[in-house]
Amino acid sequence: MESNMSGYGWLFPAVFAVLVGAVFFLLGRAAAGWRAGDDGNLQKILNERLMEQTQRLVETIGRAREESKDVIGTGLSHTQQKLSESLSQGRAELADRLEKTQKLLADRLENLVRETAEIKAASGRMLEIGGDIRNLSQILDGPKGRGGFGEFQLELMLKQAIPADRFALQYEVEAGRVADAAILFKDAVLCIDSKFPLANLQKHYDMKEPSPEKDKLLALFYADVKNRGREISKKYVVPPKTLGFAVMFIPAEAVFLEIISNSELHKALMDMRVVPASPNFLYVYFQALAIGFAGMAVEERAKEMLGALSELKVNFEKFQDTHATLGKHIMNASNMFGQSEKHVARISNTLENLRLGQSEPPPEAPNDKAQ
Repeated sequence: MESNMSGYGWLFPAVFAVLVGAVFFLLGRAAAGWRAGDDGNLQKILNERLMEQTQRLVETIGRAREESKDVIGTGLSHTQQKLSESLSQGRAELADRLEKTQKLLADRLENLVRETAEIKAASGRMLEIGGDIRNLSQILDGPKGRGGFGEFQLELMLKQAIPADRFALQYEVEAGRVADAAILFKDAVLCIDSKFPLANLQKHYDMKEPSPEKDKLLALFYADVKNRGREISKKYVVPPKTLGFAVMFIPAEAVFLEIISNSELHKALMDMRVVPASPNFLYVYFQALAIGFAGMAVEERAKEMLGALSELKVNFEKFQDTHATLGKHIMNASNMFGQSEKHVARISNTLENLRLGQSEPPPEAPNDKAQ
């Protein structure tokens, strides 16, 4: 609107200049009439011309005002339209930005809620692990409790899954080297040790707040596990008497998870040829072994059956030979019996002829002579 007003700012100075010019023109005409001696009409002429010019000026100003109103009205209308369009566009952009902002805030809030839930769940799992370890510690606080608990659980799983002739408890690998349990294969054994370190891990979880001391206790626990792994490897991995690895049985799932979650520790144990195993892991392994042992038993039984069949075949062949020989003897005996029957018949005929008074026996048949 300011640009429209500034565009028509020349109008009012122009009108004023016209008015001043008209006044000077009238004064000049009046002066000329006065010089001519027309004194009586001077005042009248001046008044008439002044009124005439004033009327024209008023009309000019009126037209200019109307034109200004039209121009200003058009400019205002155009400006209002532009302003309305700008406001509408601004409102649309603002609404779009608000919508995007709300969506972004909603997404971030959703992510925050999910991450909070995950953190809460992780905290819950950590508390659960800590509780399991504390409960386990209470169970194993007594003398020999830790080894006894592991051996009891190990024995129970072995009896449930493995045939009795395929495992042994307190198996002596060599003099002074007694494993808690051993799986018996044909040419070697797999040793299982059920002792595990727990003290430093228990102290670690007893400390609620993070601290260097808490981290140090966890590092000490890892060192304890490595030392136990070296001991198991040295005592129970002695091929060819044993397999090329041994099992470190961890009776607590929480402790097992703490061990395998440390990739460096897990790799170190595998390099020592020691496999850490939880109850769930070991039971699944035992089930697989049981299936293998069942297959081996079937194979051994099949071999026994094949051996029995081979022996039966040999005996049957001997029986065939004996049967053939017996058949020949029977045939010979039958032939001899037939001949003896004929001789009996001839003797009987001779005796009968003698009884009837015939001194000479009847001649022998040609067939009888040939035989």
